Amino acid sequence: MGNPTTLRAIQLVQLPYSVKPILDITDSLLTSSTNPYKMRRFEDITHISVHHSAVEGGTPEGYARAHVNTNGWGGIGYHIVIKGDQIYQTNDLLTFSYHTSSNNAYTVGISVSGDLSKRNLTSQERECLYAAIMTVRSIFNIPVENVMGHNEYPNNNTACPCISMNQVRADLKDLDMKLKYMGSSESKRKNAYAIANQILYMYNMAQGSDGNAEWALNKIIQLEPKMKELGLL
Repeated sequence: MGNPTTLRAIQLVQLPYSVKPILDITDSLLTSSTNPYKMRRFEDITHISVHHSAVEGGTPEGYARAHVNTNGWGGIGYHIVIKGDQIYQTNDLLTFSYHTSSNNAYTVGISVSGDLSKRNLTSQERECLYAAIMTVRSIFNIPVENVMGHNEYPNNNTACPCISMNQVRADLKDLDMKLKYMGSSESKRKNAYAIANQILYMYNMAQGSDGNAEWALNKIIQLEPKMKELGLL
């Protein structure tokens, strides 16, 4: 089976924390009918370029209008935009869009909506940024070292994204280790023990005659359909 020729509606990779699903709004954004973006090959993508929008209160729709009407581009420059606690896909990941001068052929552009020269990333923005990066890394098998800030690419004299990319890469390495542990046998045994211990705790509580006993009994009974589905009852 060959590599994909389009990458729309991407799904979040497994994470050790929860974020909202990615919303693909590509079709709702302004594009140029006279100067459309071209597409790239899957195997061309090797890096991620991290940006900030440099303005507060902006939206993907607004960025698309500015990039088309003011810059004369084929559409919004970024492939993914983080706004608050939401991740938006704004281009097919294989689109040859403009966001990192002279380095667009091999990069996926991910931007945080906000002026990070004047403030820090919020915890929600950081979690969404890392979730987006981890997802794109998983799709293209991109190593941590190839996750770079806009200002780290050749011939790009800018302060963007105005955050420590060394910290970003260190945090991504920590996430890699956590995900590796989550899939390990040791982690599975730990989770199995916690589940069994909690069920035993509720069973003992259910032996009483007060409201807590009734609550515990009902919780245990709610497991019955799943246990039957797994062939355990």
